[in-house]
This record gives sequence, C-alpha cells and structure tokens, in this order.
Amino acid sequence: MNSYLKVIGLVFGGVLLCACGRNQDNSSSETTTPVWIEEAKPRTIEEYVTATGTAKATQTTEIKSEMDGKYVLQRNPKTGKPYQLGDVVEKGTVIIRLENKQYENDVQLESKKLQIEITEKEWEGQKTLLEKGGATQKDVNTAETSYINAKLALENAYITLSKMEIKAPFDGVIVSLPYYTPNVEVTSGQAMVGIMDYSKMYVETQFPENSMPKLKVGQRVHITNYNIKSDTLKGELTQLSPVINEDTRTFLGYILIDNPKLKLRPGMFAKADVVTVKKDSVLSIPKDIVTKRRGNQIVFTVDRSAAVEKNIKTGINDDKYIEVKSGLEKGDRVVVKGYEWLRDRSRVKVMK
Repeated sequence: MNSYLKVIGLVFGGVLLCACGRNQDNSSSETTTPVWIEEAKPRTIEEYVTATGTAKATQTTEIKSEMDGKYVLQRNPKTGKPYQLGDVVEKGTVIIRLENKQYENDVQLESKKLQIEITEKEWEGQKTLLEKGGATQKDVNTAETSYINAKLALENAYITLSKMEIKAPFDGVIVSLPYYTPNVEVTSGQAMVGIMDYSKMYVETQFPENSMPKLKVGQRVHITNYNIKSDTLKGELTQLSPVINEDTRTFLGYILIDNPKLKLRPGMFAKADVVTVKKDSVLSIPKDIVTKRRGNQIVFTVDRSAAVEKNIKTGINDDKYIEVKSGLEKGDRVVVKGYEWLRDRSRVKVMK
C-alpha cells in the first residue's frame, strides 16, 4: 500500500512540474506592439509668448462734403464701374465730384490765371525801367508784391475748387460709401466715403505678468487667424507698458502687422506668437511624445525589433517640437505612436 501511494505521488508531482513549465513558457512569450517611428533630426525651433487681440487698421478716415453740389460718383478705371465698397484706391484718387456751376463761377479761376500774367509782365517791365533809370526800387517791389498776391489768389482758387472733389487722402480701401441718387443735391457736412489703410495693421493685446522678462520691443511676431490658416503674417512688437494691471495681472503691448495682400481684415481676431528665443539646427523630436517617469524625461527608440527606453534632457520648444540637449543622436528612430504601451526591451513591430 505504501509503495502504491509513492507511485501516485510521483505521477502527480510530474504533472505539476509539466504544468508549471508550460506556464513559465507562456509567461515568457510577449505580445509584439505595433509602433510608428520618426527620425530625430535638426530643426529650427522658436519659443513663443502667445497673445490674442483684434486687428485694426493703422489709418482710417471718413470724408465729409465741404460744400453744396450735385452728387456724381466717379468710375474706377481698374473696373470700368462706379466706385464701390472694397475698391482699392491710391492717394489723390477722385472718388466723388460735387458739381456746382455757381460755385465755380464765383471762384473766377480764369481771371486769376490772367491776373498772374498781367502782374508778372508788370513786374518784369518795372525791373527793366529800373535798369534804365525810369523806375524806383519801390516801384519794382510793388509790382513784385502784386505778382505774388496774384499767385496766392490762384492757389487759393485751386484749394477752393478742390472742395468739389472727394479724394482719397492716402492709399487704402473703400469701407463705407453711403448711397446717394446720382445728381442729387447734397449739402456741406454730409458723409461721403470712408477709407482704411490696412496694408499695415496693429493689435492691442495683454500679456501675462510672468512673460515680462521674456518680452522686449523689436521682437518678431507670427500672426495667424482661423480664416487664413495657410498664411502666417509677419509682425513686430512695437510697444510694451511697464505697468501691471492689478485686476488681470497682465500688461499692455502693441504689435504692428505687415498685411501687403490685405488678407487680414480690420476687426478680425488675431493670434500673435512673439518669438522670444530662436535656435537653428537643433536636434528635436515631437514634444508630445516625451513622458515623465520617476522624475526623468523618457522617450522610446527602436533597435532592431525591440523598444529602448531613453532618458533625455530637453530645451526650448514650439507648438510641435522640443529641443533634445542629450540622450539622443541624429537619426535615432523615435517612437511617435504606440509608445504608451511600451517598456524597456518590449518587442515591437514598426508600422509604415
């Protein structure tokens, strides 16, 4: 009976050993994790302080009539049509004329032109007589004064007549153009046209208090708007207030924007990234893949078919990439997707 029990025990022990061996084999097998990689390589990285604000035109004006007259909207030579909202105009362009024959007659432009000719000849004649002894210096001076006054009278006549023309005071865009029936009589003081120059724009914005040591006048700025995502405009930080707002813990700044193609419009919401630090050709990787473990910054690279945990030191970063100061080499294959499930020496399969 005892020998029988010994045999049974040996058989049972063998079965347990086999089962344990199979469990150990199963535990040693590891799932292969699919990963996507990107090579670490040099890039230019700019670190920003970001602010937002409303874009405004640097020049804007509303021109009013300075006299009574019949309203005549001029034609845009570029389109062949009467001027309308959105038309680009150059400085000095006549947009509207006010016709008033009585006003023109009262100015007496032609008689003033003739008066210049008469007084100029009189002045020349007096100078000739002075050389011959037939006139005094006082006579010459009087004739010269009459000539100067005649010129001034003609200049004033032109200034007076210029009130009949509504001109663009600077290069810009027509942004308001109240409707008047053609040839209707308008009176002095009525709004005629509004013009903006937004080839240069500015943003008045607020910066957080903690950014004050990083910012200084003259720094470059990248300007974006959700309506023009494909384009980044250039700007410059032009003014900074030295005073912190006690309620908001922010301080005021002004940014000048180059807008040569008029893509950014007055009133648009603008995002401004002020470049505080720029480094060229620094080794960098996507910043979102850097994780922290035990106080270290960790990324994974791929060596053959295994993940390798790397401790790295980082520097500046922009919205996508971060500088790697140490821990990686140029060309290292860094895991950018699938790293969440990895540990050192995990088996991986690189996906394409």
